[in-house]
Amino acid sequence: MKTIALVAFDHFTDIDLFLMWDILGRNRHDWQVRIVGRQRELRSAHGLRVATHGALDEANRADVVLFASGKEGVPAALADPDFMAAFQLDPDRQLIGSMCAGSLILAALGLLPGRRAATHPDARGALSAAGVAPDERPLMSIGNVATAGGCLAALYLVGWMVERLFGAEKSLETLRPVLPSGQYDLYEQLIASSIRQGRSG
Repeated sequence: MKTIALVAFDHFTDIDLFLMWDILGRNRHDWQVRIVGRQRELRSAHGLRVATHGALDEANRADVVLFASGKEGVPAALADPDFMAAFQLDPDRQLIGSMCAGSLILAALGLLPGRRAATHPDARGALSAAGVAPDERPLMSIGNVATAGGCLAALYLVGWMVERLFGAEKSLETLRPVLPSGQYDLYEQLIASSIRQGRSG
């Protein structure tokens, strides 16, 4: 049984967290997924209140750690010394990923191999200012670290994670329930090619 920590914070982007949570939450046999944060309750960018399942330091023991994003939430998290100090992540033993501006958190934690990352187009300037080269692909991965840009790229990030742990067929099986009816083949080809093309070095 693998453990997955979805890291969130106040003003997280709703769809980034909820899409990953929904896809991963449908399988309770191969992994356990938990939302972790500094507070017992977080508020999304659109005002939804969400209870967390545990504290941030759970991420340090998880097999997989995926960071949400947030136009306002990420800068606030980066400025919060208690938030940043909570992490002691290790890409040698963990799969680590981020959505959109969540790549800025990985950069600040020194977790981006080659100082490159995919992110949302609106966050590319901030990523460059942090000394990281923005990658224009929707998903890029180096070793055990992956970054995704654009909310729907959560499909690719989750797919990458499941593929790394359980193989390509399990990855597509995990994503299939949320794909548009009648377009499975189209989306599965897109997902598989995006994961493949996202691999670097």
